[in-house]
Amino acid sequence: METTTQDMQSLPLPPGNVYLPIIGETISFLTDRNFHKKRSEKYGPIYKTHIFGSPAVTMNTAEANQFLFTNENQYVASIWPKSTQILLGAASLANQTGVFHQKRRKLMSQAFQPRALASYIPTMANITSNYLKKWEEIGTLTWYPQLQDYTFEIASTLLMGTDGGSETPLAQLFNNFSEGVFSIPISLPWTRF
Repeated sequence: METTTQDMQSLPLPPGNVYLPIIGETISFLTDRNFHKKRSEKYGPIYKTHIFGSPAVTMNTAEANQFLFTNENQYVASIWPKSTQILLGAASLANQTGVFHQKRRKLMSQAFQPRALASYIPTMANITSNYLKKWEEIGTLTWYPQLQDYTFEIASTLLMGTDGGSETPLAQLFNNFSEGVFSIPISLPWTRF
């Protein structure tokens, strides 16, 4: 039996709230660290919401997650927020589905096999040592920006072969890009998108 869009639209949705058009519950999601906990207590482990400009269903149980991962593209499709889709582009691995996605993911997974990962350790150890020395000299620091610089340095060195990646203009461009990835997809001067 083939399921049509009309059939899908007639199916019941789980309880929940979508609040405002476009914005939905994005502000609550971004500002309330207990967002999921509160909604799970109110609506149960499966509920609907609306974040980052898109309606969504959240499933907070191991069984639900197993169902999602074993039936992806059969009964359900996982999608990124619109802002992420737009900024990563239609051809990105994250936005691909089906056989094409599986083939590309298989090709890319070679970079994360044990032998490849082992070859990264000397570079990562060197960068880590340099950062630990730097942090020791600084004394008191704000961890989040420091860890952002540290991880960007490792990624840019291993993936692009750059030195001093966190000190380059590319790092600031990446930070600007990252701020827009999970934002409301409205392109205005004062928005992160």
